[in-house]
Formats: sequence, structure tokens, C-alpha cells
Amino acid sequence: MKALKIVGIVIAAIIVLVIILGLIAPNEYVAERKTMIDAPRELVFNHVKYWRNWQAWSPWAAQDSSMEVTVKGVDGEVGSVYSWVGDPQLTGTGEMTNTGLQPYEEMMFDLHFIEPYESHSVGWLRLASDEAGKTEAAWGFSGEMAFPMNIMLLFSSMDAMIGPDFDRGLSLLKDICETDYAAVSKYTVEEVEYPAKTFAAIRKMIPMSEMQTFFAESYAAISAGIGKAGARMTGIPCAFYYEWDMQNGQTELAAAIPVNRSVSSDELQTIQIPARRAFKVDYYGPYGEASAPAHMALDLYLAQRGLEQISPVIEEYVTDPQTEPDPARWLTVIYYFGE
Repeated sequence: MKALKIVGIVIAAIIVLVIILGLIAPNEYVAERKTMIDAPRELVFNHVKYWRNWQAWSPWAAQDSSMEVTVKGVDGEVGSVYSWVGDPQLTGTGEMTNTGLQPYEEMMFDLHFIEPYESHSVGWLRLASDEAGKTEAAWGFSGEMAFPMNIMLLFSSMDAMIGPDFDRGLSLLKDICETDYAAVSKYTVEEVEYPAKTFAAIRKMIPMSEMQTFFAESYAAISAGIGKAGARMTGIPCAFYYEWDMQNGQTELAAAIPVNRSVSSDELQTIQIPARRAFKVDYYGPYGEASAPAHMALDLYLAQRGLEQISPVIEEYVTDPQTEPDPARWLTVIYYFGE
């Protein structure tokens, strides 16, 4: 009986201690880390606002090779959701919801851990430019921890627990952005007047994987259609890009050849491009992903001047691959329109 009494006293003491610790322990937490990135914030923001880009610099993705990620909604817009399922001992299960965007300055998100334990936090990535054009990136989150879990905050801060992961992620983000900026800086953007032109074209929405086949077949069909209509080719073959949907791996585009008058058929249509101010880059190299830095240079140029891009993006294929075997010498002139 005496032993039971002692056990009861001990249990009561423990309960009282837990209650006291819970009362004096903080129930709110904040964790934030920062880094300086030698790249403009407009470039950095594109790596932040799209969930699809997070995989490249997420410290947890690098840590857990079994983690599966899905993106729901329109990536890069408020309401889009990044969900993951990973090793319960490493990354668990959870989701982040884009809750707010300030262009080139901030992305806010709701962080919802589901397994191995459930919690909600408010997260952010904030960007600020310094006088030298570099970007300070701050990654953090805050929230509340209910009793009795808040007792652990007496012995270890959330910043100490999560901060090193934020540091690793920001280091990866810094490396990616600075590498991109070095590649982008090789291009000079020129402001030009694009003349009014008439094109015979085939326009479709297709999977990106089918682009090469689409262009080969379309240029042949357009050339035949021009000849059949008695029209005349007045310039070099082009591609028009109206939509570039990375999330779904598809693009709305047109193969186009400039002509002296309207040409149309069941397959062909006439596209008129009015005279307007344009921004151009000369790109030498193979077609496809290798031209990405040239496009990024144009995107950055427009963003830094507060200009909104107007479709389509035009690529003029100046060099004929049949007469020049070296892809490094193929010239593509890329035009963006913006206002």
C-alpha cells in the first residue's frame, strides 16, 4: 500500500511538472535562414514560384530518393499544391499550398505535415535586391505547437532543428541561380522593330516530345501548299510558340513560312504578325533545350523592365542544317514581344 502511495505521488508530481513546463514553454516557433545570391531577383523568383523547380534545390528531395512528388492546380499560381510521400523516417507525407505571390518579392505557402505527425505552419520565401543587383533570399516558416508537444521547445528551438536544412536548400538554390545567370549573361538582348509579315502556317497543340516530327512534316506540307496556291516564299522558316506548358508537357505552336500573300487550305492558315517593337537574341547552337539560356535572357530582360510578354515567341531558323553539319554554327534568331 505504501508503495502504491509512493507511485501515485511520483505520477502526480510528473503530471504537475508537465503542466508547469507546458505553461512556461513557448507555444509559437519561427525558423528562418538567409543567403546572398549573385543573380537578379527576377531570375531567382522563377526558381521559387514554380513547385516543379523546388525538386532541384529541396534538401529533403536530395535526402530521400524514395520521395514521390505531385503538383496540383496551375503551377506558379496561388492555390497550386505541392504534395509529397516519402520515407516516414526521413520526409514523411505532407503538402504545401501556394497562398500568396508578390512578383519578384515573395511567395507565401501553407505547410501541412500529415505523417508521421500532423502540423500546420505558415511558410515564406522572400527576395530583396541590394545595390549591386544581388539577391538576398530568406526562407522560413512559423507556427504554433500545442501542449504538451510545446515542452520540447524549452530544450531545442525549431530554428536549430530545421535551420540546417534551410541552409542546405538555400545553398542549392544559390548554385542553380548563379549557374543560370552566368549562362544568361552571355547573351545581348537588342530592341528592334519587327516588320509586318504574312505567314502560311500550321498551328497545333502537341506533346513536346512530338515537336521534331511536327516541324519536319509541317514545313513539307506548308512548302507544298505555297506552291499549289501559286504564292511565293519571302523569308526563312519560323516557329511560333503561343503556350509552353511544362507542367503537362505540351505546347501550342505553329510551323510558319513567310509568304507574299494569304495562303489557306484545310491544313494551312494565314497568320499576320503586325509591325511592332521586339526584343531579340541571336542564338548559335542545336535546337531544343540548349537554347534555354537565350530564352531566359529575354524573359529576364522583359521582367527587369516591367514588360509583359505578348504571344507568340518567334524563332527564325536562319541556318539550314542540310548545308551546315555543325550544330554549334546553327543560327536561330529569337524574338519576344512585350509591352
